[in-house]
Amino acid sequence: MRDAVIVKGVGGLYTVRKDGKSYVCRARGIFRKEALSPVIGDYVEISEIDEEKMEAVIDEVFERKNKLVRPNVANVDQLAIVISPIFPKPDFLLIDRLIVTALYKEIEPLLVINKADQDRLACEKIREEYKNALENIAITCAVTGEGIDALKCLLKDKITVMCGQSGVGKSTILNSILETQVMETGDISDKTKRGKHTTRHSEMFSLKEMEGYVIDSPGFSMYELDDLEPIELQKYYPELNGKTFCKFQDCSHTKEVGCMVEELIEKGLFPEGRYDRYKYIYEELREKELNKYK
Repeated sequence: MRDAVIVKGVGGLYTVRKDGKSYVCRARGIFRKEALSPVIGDYVEISEIDEEKMEAVIDEVFERKNKLVRPNVANVDQLAIVISPIFPKPDFLLIDRLIVTALYKEIEPLLVINKADQDRLACEKIREEYKNALENIAITCAVTGEGIDALKCLLKDKITVMCGQSGVGKSTILNSILETQVMETGDISDKTKRGKHTTRHSEMFSLKEMEGYVIDSPGFSMYELDDLEPIELQKYYPELNGKTFCKFQDCSHTKEVGCMVEELIEKGLFPEGRYDRYKYIYEELREKELNKYK
């Protein structure tokens, strides 16, 4: 039974959650021989369980459905991209990169617009920008509790990784969801208008009655598209995928004659800002491909 999952790993010790209990575990030496390191999110089999010391040994790591490098986690169902409408200023290129990466990894993206009290109109503009790209968009204010119950429903029964710029309120959201102070929170720098990092290590928190987990991770860098060919990028833009009837089947939707993207933009089905960033990411991938064998 895959009812044991790694929720934390520090210094070769792993905290494994099983049947509502937490055990501190070491991995058997065979993992080192096989060059396999257990990571957060791994479903495992444990033995030699000591109920008094709450210790055990990891015998087996079950097959992963996916794995990320940074953060080093596995079996992720959903990526919650947390932003604020004004401060810190949302990085839309980062948002688009993360959405593409999530879809490429077969992970469901979720956009969380936090700090809604900063500017309601800005929140709605962002929602409008992504309404054709994402199935789920949540607007929250973690300090007041606005939208938190709706967000909980979107996290139910899933392993979700939270990511985003520092200072957008990821830790405050997590504290609000769990209804306890599990994460240190930070403030926006008055000088730079940017957030201060508070998360120091990756950890997976149980949502208890919702049968889900949330991972808050420092130094998030999930732009992992090294193997993606530029022409494949359009597959990870829901506004484009299956909605264009271009003159040429191998249209990149960047500058070809007969491309139907302009029609999508005119109809409001593909925001111009999203399209400009699509072309930027496409050129990034093309440059990588050109330099691959240099």
